[in-house]
Amino acid sequence: MSVAVLVQLALNGGSCVCRRMVLNRVRFIQDKLVRSLHSPSGTRASNSRFDPDSSGRPTTWDSFGIWDNRIDEPILLPSSIRYGKLIPKVSLSNVGYASQIGQRKENEDRYQVLQITNDILYFAVFDGHSGAQAADFCHKYMEQYIKELMAKEDNLEVVLKNAFLNVDKALAKHLHFSADASDPAKNP
Repeated sequence: MSVAVLVQLALNGGSCVCRRMVLNRVRFIQDKLVRSLHSPSGTRASNSRFDPDSSGRPTTWDSFGIWDNRIDEPILLPSSIRYGKLIPKVSLSNVGYASQIGQRKENEDRYQVLQITNDILYFAVFDGHSGAQAADFCHKYMEQYIKELMAKEDNLEVVLKNAFLNVDKALAKHLHFSADASDPAKNP
């Protein structure tokens, strides 16, 4: 029986004894979800990896040791004023990326890191689930579709949505014609 059903049963019906038993069961289930954190100062309970000290404040990336709070890049003043927060001008020379092969002999994933305009960086990961054909196609054409659409449209959300749809259609057409060309039964 799920916790939600038990709570509903306890709140909406049944005797006081049944209600007390169900609520104790719910408390027991919730206690099992709390994990123990071991630190030099002792063991304490935490119910989330994003709230390790049970303070109610989520863990920030900075506490993982990945980022620091300093911005060593120049600030894009017009964008910062427009959005009301500091927006740095990130140089591609300061962007890191890696591709890991893992246990397979070949990596079917593809990635791109480009600067499309002065204020737009392009980061893309194409996942080759069971072959590199779709990832290769997207790697080759996605940037082109985005640039073409950006010439006609200022709204990046619309540009990206349409670029994905157009690449998807183009890939379907490409795969259809590739299948026809490689199938000897269709081309006598």
